Amino acid sequence: MESSPLTQQGRPSIFQPKIDRLYEQLLSTDENDQFQLSDGFWQEFFLLRPDKSSLQRRLEWTSTDDLLHLQDRTQQLFRRAAGQINSRNETSDGAALDTLTVFLDTVLAKRYTNPSSEIITVLAGLDEVDGIFLDFANAVENVIRTGGAGMFDAYIPSTAGCCIDSFAVSIRRKAVKVAIALTAGAYQTSLVSYFTHRDLFPCLMKYIQDLDTPSHIFEPFLLLGLLANYNKFEFRNPYRSRLEDFVNEAAIQKIIRGFGAVCSRSRDKYVAIQEDIEEGWTLSSTLKYIGLGVLAPSRSSTPTPNPPSNTEGTKDPFAIL
Repeated sequence: MESSPLTQQGRPSIFQPKIDRLYEQLLSTDENDQFQLSDGFWQEFFLLRPDKSSLQRRLEWTSTDDLLHLQDRTQQLFRRAAGQINSRNETSDGAALDTLTVFLDTVLAKRYTNPSSEIITVLAGLDEVDGIFLDFANAVENVIRTGGAGMFDAYIPSTAGCCIDSFAVSIRRKAVKVAIALTAGAYQTSLVSYFTHRDLFPCLMKYIQDLDTPSHIFEPFLLLGLLANYNKFEFRNPYRSRLEDFVNEAAIQKIIRGFGAVCSRSRDKYVAIQEDIEEGWTLSSTLKYIGLGVLAPSRSSTPTPNPPSNTEGTKDPFAIL
């Protein structure tokens, strides 16, 4: 009996998610892996759910020199993701926005020799930066304003008025995070000026007025604050002028309540992980309190109190906070 030509493949010791394998191919510095990325690669890339931690880890491992060496790949990633925002596909829209947020957060946080020119080279290229970033700013503005390229209705009629579709709210919030990532990361470059040419104030105010969750108001107003302070001493900032003329009392009250909710939540988180224990009275502190600090014993003769037992335990919660 002849042996079968089929051979059984052994099970891999570790199963690698498909999206992680695509990240590996995208950011590989091996010369043998420098093949042209096809349209099918990018279609699959944005249909899979992003693994934010994996993408961030691989980008952190990639040095600035390697990023400049991989500029063709990084430019394709930014251009494809920016174009995918308005693809009218529920899955790929969210995947593109999540990918852009992680990509911009990590890449713009790196140290560059010439930040402005090198960041532009990594993201778009010096020759095509105007067209790509104008389209990017228009796409972000459209998503924040409508929740997509007209595919998703922003409102659903109800007896109580209008309520926002949950998916549209999620997509709009992701678009705000993308804009914050670019604005905060590229604040010392000329890239933020594309958001001053494409006025985001009306869509941000509309988004704030549409929100039902007070704590979510912090993000769009944070973006507005960053844009209003960008080069404010070098030219008349349009966002600053908008804020000076803004008189919508309902929107102002909503922003105040949103900031109050964020501050209260931050305070509660701080109190939960750090107990403020009053320092006990000592001979030195008592003498200093009544103005006789010169009589206090020297530091060398004062026994050093033991640190709280939970000092190390509070570092991780503070890092998360």
